Amino acid sequence: MLSPVSTTHPLLHALDGAPAEALALPDVRYAGRCTVSGNELSIGPTPAVMIEAVRLRACLDVHRDAADCFSTRHLLEPAAGKMFGVMLCRDTDGQLGTLRAFSGEWLSWEAPAGWVPSSGNLAEYADERQHTEARVAALTQQIDGLKALATSKPIRRQIETIKIERGRLSRALTDRIHQAYRFDNTLGEILPLTQVDTGGARPPTGMGDCCAPKLLQAAIRHGMTPLGMVEFWWGSSSAVHPRVEGVFYSACREKCYPILGFLLRGIDAASVSAP
Repeated sequence: MLSPVSTTHPLLHALDGAPAEALALPDVRYAGRCTVSGNELSIGPTPAVMIEAVRLRACLDVHRDAADCFSTRHLLEPAAGKMFGVMLCRDTDGQLGTLRAFSGEWLSWEAPAGWVPSSGNLAEYADERQHTEARVAALTQQIDGLKALATSKPIRRQIETIKIERGRLSRALTDRIHQAYRFDNTLGEILPLTQVDTGGARPPTGMGDCCAPKLLQAAIRHGMTPLGMVEFWWGSSSAVHPRVEGVFYSACREKCYPILGFLLRGIDAASVSAP
């Protein structure tokens, strides 16, 4: 395991206790526009958060070659790196600790022990996802088999028919997944992902499962008070989103900004900027 969590909550990690003033704060923030007031709300790192972020980076480095249940080796594969986040919280008993998150999924649908889960309600589409992904894989095998045959007009027509069915299944599953994402804030308000203004007809893939919304949503659902947070990249970079391992970054504009303004409503630690 990366480190022991507190005994009061399985997601809350005990603080290290190192001097909080030892690290400089990076110029990053996690922001979104409140659709009610029009103000921009944001939350950022604190000295205590930075101590815990450095601690987490060291843990991820140790587990780069780990053979136990949690290994970061796969993050070294091409374009396989992830953003990692740390949030300082106060739980319902007044105890301070941190929540930890990574962007997207790990090696399976469910998060490893000690990491916050997806913002979505996975149980609502788990069976459908398993069935559809198996069906899509079978259709892909059929396409590959037909491509190996001698090219002819009937075969090309059959391939296109299978591709259309595969696309239909994938889009239907994506719509079902989007319906299972409903964000809630400390004010008791609910925002379905399907109603988030993304500037497009459909939400971007993976929206809601970046670190910042996952951390805020986990804290809110467990009655914890967010006090500060920070994110950093770990693993290999990609050509689409170049990142440097260990460097701190702000939340993304495309997927996070449209959600964070809602999630930060009612949080005392959120800074407010007038429109």
